[in-house]
Amino acid sequence: MKQLKPILLVFLLSLAMGCKQKMQTQAHAEENTKAMKMLQGVWVDGETLEVNFMIKGDSIFYPDSTSQPARFKVVGDSLVIGEPPTSYPIVSLSENILVFKNQNGEELRLNRSDSQEDNIAFEKKPAQVSVVNEVVKRDTVVTFADERYHCYITVNPTKFKVLKRVYNDDGVAVDNVFYDNIIHVSVYHGTDKLFSSDITKQVYVKHVPEDFLNQSILGDIHFSSIDKEGCHFETIIGIPEATTSYLLDTVVSFDGKMRITELK
Repeated sequence: MKQLKPILLVFLLSLAMGCKQKMQTQAHAEENTKAMKMLQGVWVDGETLEVNFMIKGDSIFYPDSTSQPARFKVVGDSLVIGEPPTSYPIVSLSENILVFKNQNGEELRLNRSDSQEDNIAFEKKPAQVSVVNEVVKRDTVVTFADERYHCYITVNPTKFKVLKRVYNDDGVAVDNVFYDNIIHVSVYHGTDKLFSSDITKQVYVKHVPEDFLNQSILGDIHFSSIDKEGCHFETIIGIPEATTSYLLDTVVSFDGKMRITELK
């Protein structure tokens, strides 16, 4: 029985290595490099002739200037786009025609463009569109218990990218790029500085779900009121070009402490 154990161990190791090699070979074979070569170029809607996307190398580009290029490959009979990847079944593919199903199961028929004018849609630099160079400054003087307080707010645009995944009119996932803000808030009592800090969206991580926060920007901070708790600032964190947002109450107390609650 003892002599059988080494033989059994060698057999099991050989079997495991064989299965691993087989899986790697199958995974490699699934990547359809021939189809990827056929898909290089600009593709337009078969009916409207509007430009849908351009495939160059292992990337797919969209004419919408806010949409980020995405990684692209063909696995088996499916287009695999983006990260996290989204798969779209290919119905038909030839040198000049591509038919695939979008996320709703609808078939999209595209033709390869033979017009140089269609390339113009991809000459714009996506990063330039959403860059905002304007700094917004506000100051407010308020009174509480016969004491004057001066609140300063400065909205500073940054180059911190926020990616938002959306589906275009054809039901294909694209990533739009936006830029976050850093907002400086200062509160003075006469010449005494009670509070002064740069605020980012990460400050609100305990009050906004992580998945939502990752796609959101710190939209704005406004002075809203003053009471015995201190100066209240209405804070907006939201997903760009969407109706969903979190409205928060950022309170700076008279002893310079900051507290955050969600507004109902």
